[in-house]
Amino acid sequence: MHHSVLFELFLILTAAIIAVPIAHKLRANSIIGFLIGGFFIGPFGFGLISEREDISTVAELGVVFLLFMIGLELSRERLRVIGGRFAALGLFQILVSMLALLGLMIVMEFALPTALVIAGALALSSTAIILKQLSDDRQLNTRFGRAALAILLLQDVAVGPFLIMVQAAGDAGTETSPWISILLGFGAVALLLLVGRYLLPRLFRYIASLKNPELFAIGTLFVVLAASTLTEVSGLSMALGAFIAGVMLAETEFRHQIEADIAPFRGVFLSLFFMSVGMSVNVDVVYNEFGTIMMWLVLLLVIKTAVLFVLARAIKFETGSAIRVALSLAAGGEFAFVMFALAAQNGAVPLDIAAMLIPVVAISMALTPTLISLGHKIEEKLHPKEEDQLGKISEESEGIHQHVLVIGSGRVGRVLARLLKTRNIPFLVLDSDAQQVSRGRAEGLPVYFADGSRPETFRAAHTDEAKIAVVAMGNPHATEKTVALLRQHYPHLKIFARAQDITHIGPLSRHGADAAIPEVLETGLRLSDHVLAACDVPQEDIDAEIAKFRRADMLLMNELAPRMQRKQASGDAKESGTKDSGTKDSGTKDKS
Repeated sequence: MHHSVLFELFLILTAAIIAVPIAHKLRANSIIGFLIGGFFIGPFGFGLISEREDISTVAELGVVFLLFMIGLELSRERLRVIGGRFAALGLFQILVSMLALLGLMIVMEFALPTALVIAGALALSSTAIILKQLSDDRQLNTRFGRAALAILLLQDVAVGPFLIMVQAAGDAGTETSPWISILLGFGAVALLLLVGRYLLPRLFRYIASLKNPELFAIGTLFVVLAASTLTEVSGLSMALGAFIAGVMLAETEFRHQIEADIAPFRGVFLSLFFMSVGMSVNVDVVYNEFGTIMMWLVLLLVIKTAVLFVLARAIKFETGSAIRVALSLAAGGEFAFVMFALAAQNGAVPLDIAAMLIPVVAISMALTPTLISLGHKIEEKLHPKEEDQLGKISEESEGIHQHVLVIGSGRVGRVLARLLKTRNIPFLVLDSDAQQVSRGRAEGLPVYFADGSRPETFRAAHTDEAKIAVVAMGNPHATEKTVALLRQHYPHLKIFARAQDITHIGPLSRHGADAAIPEVLETGLRLSDHVLAACDVPQEDIDAEIAKFRRADMLLMNELAPRMQRKQASGDAKESGTKDSGTKDSGTKDKS
């Protein structure tokens, strides 16, 4: 079935609009949604688009922008966060995983160039999925999060050499020497880096001085496409040029503006690229080679998990933490699709092998959130918070009553604790982050190291004698769990919770919070106070407007009050109505 290019683009965007929200509902990454949407409209799905050549150019632009954004992330500022041990972990993960996969494929009698490309592609993990998951779970600043980030950054650094390797592998089966490709690749890299070091900053300063936003965006696109064209003319891939362009611009003071300008183009072209990958998934290959695909999937997960576990243990990670790191990074990544696409084009990887490996990577990526969750559970099982100061808490808080229990000693919890201290109100603070505990202790606050979501912790803190509990944790899921546990075991408590935003009020109220205070709203109100005052608005008018906003917020909170509270209120009303009915006619209903 042949359609115009515009109609095919319409079909692609329609599929994306349908598939991506469904993926989000299923807690899957957008990439999975694009792949599934592409499959259903492609030649192996419903056949709405049978000829992919019409969109190949646009999809190639998607690859270009993907590699450009990867390069743009590799500034010295970001690379500086990688410590020596974590850098070694990331480097050896790539090398050892590649060697293990390479050895396996040599045993399977794969050609060496093909085996190198496949091993390199499968050795990398999904930066997009893993970082989003870590960000959602507030894990980026933990030791585990820093290790994962370091590995992913080192994998991004490896993208450039891997692209050269794909080109060299393609040339291995031709009259062109692969060493020529390697030398040309590094020569092009050196030339572009010199241009980026000395010419690009001057160019962008000049463009910025003109104060024309459109020209700035055009200048960015010009640099990306110019670098891509240069590498393509040199006999290399456009993707390599785009990657180098990103690396060059990462060191300029215009990086953040460039990221903002390029974001809309990136989103559109990336969606087209991943949709085109989904279109290439051959259902016949999946059906006929299902056993082989499952074998590759298991081998990929087992090999990378084993490699990462051994390496994490080598840098003194505990067993549970090492398992967590290994499982979280075991799956394949989106860059594998780029490598397979480029390798299939230049003959480095046979088309049938690429068609078989694409579903392997896609399935492993879909499993990534599950693997991350599994790793976390195993870590908690193997390493419960044995160092909780439960005995110390119980001993030092003996005799305390009518106190305030504060769970979480971050910025919000410590501000509250300092205010309680100034008013001589008895209180205890619990936190499972050793750094936060040390910081609170240094300020003279009664902060104890303990997991604030366990019943035994609450018993040690004499919560049955407490008057108020304040859950000031930064993790929304942990906050909800803690509120529910407190309400279940201590129904007498007044429970106040820190909400992430106004949409978080509802879940916290349903779990039993008497009040949930959205941090975003309060920050906005304080900021508005200062801004309106600077605009010469009378202070009494400012106070009135802010009070109006707070009243509206309280009304919303009342609407989202816990069901148990509404039931209790209803029960009280019925009881009152029953009493009143004794003095009224039996056929009369109290509607007050």
